[in-house]
Amino acid sequence: MPNWEGPGRPHSCSRRGVWRCASASPKSSPDTLIKDPKRRPMAVISTETEMEVVVLVKAAPVLTRDLEETMCVAGARLGEDAPQWIRLHPVPFRDLDEEQRFAKYQRVALSVRRPKADRRPESWSPVPNTLMLHETMTTNDQWARRRHLVGQLFEAPMCDLVEANRSGSGPGTPSLAVVRPIEPPVLEITERDPEQLKEWRRRADGVAARTSLFDEPEGRKPEFEVVPWRFRYRYRCSAPNCPTHHQTIVDWEVLALWRRVRNRPNWQDLMRRKFEIQLWAGRDTVLFVGNQEQRPASFLVLGTFWPPDVPSQGVLL
Repeated sequence: MPNWEGPGRPHSCSRRGVWRCASASPKSSPDTLIKDPKRRPMAVISTETEMEVVVLVKAAPVLTRDLEETMCVAGARLGEDAPQWIRLHPVPFRDLDEEQRFAKYQRVALSVRRPKADRRPESWSPVPNTLMLHETMTTNDQWARRRHLVGQLFEAPMCDLVEANRSGSGPGTPSLAVVRPIEPPVLEITERDPEQLKEWRRRADGVAARTSLFDEPEGRKPEFEVVPWRFRYRYRCSAPNCPTHHQTIVDWEVLALWRRVRNRPNWQDLMRRKFEIQLWAGRDTVLFVGNQEQRPASFLVLGTFWPPDVPSQGVLL
């Protein structure tokens, strides 16, 4: 088990029951991202394996063309020389029983296998019926344990990540990373494309219509809600001459806040206050980013990590 207790500073499947509980780094060029073994994501392994992961990101659920609801989870794989980025997909999170739903920064153990089509080196598919939940890392001692973990993860300027992925994903090409903006990002709120919304609503209606009349009402999960707004961060990374990045935020917490404040006349101001000020003022905040399987050079903001901006003192046992 890795040591979570030292000082650290961050650098820079489809239905209920599918998962069950069994009980500032140096600036780098795109070539460096691929060729330096110390900064390279873990090698691709083809066989099924067991691993422990600390969950760092839970993306908002989506509906597939087959009307299956899934989400993507990203986290830190433990047990290597240093924690390594990992992506778990698909995860039927809302179909899990309440006591099986893991939290962010919770350690989980599970079996995984490599997906057939996804060439991104960090991507794995969970094996059904293998999930075990363990302890959650707290924010005690100025977030010391979380800071130490995140501080060991792969980090790079966003511009370098984009350039490294222009020729496609594959072994040795990172698709998940920590990115440190040079100043707090701006939250952009825009309406979704009407045709995209139409398709998403068609899928949501299809899922609702498929619900059996014999389902127990208390056992049903809330209906899938289509959000008509897009939330994006605009920021510049640490690369020289960065042209500015505009990236959609897919963190579930963004949509959760929108649902809480959407009926208020100043809801956009409230969201900007949270994601432009509260997560950044007096904080040592970084972004967790990941690319899209079909568009490798297109990255999304998966989440934020916002510990207090204080020197790490380690953890006293």
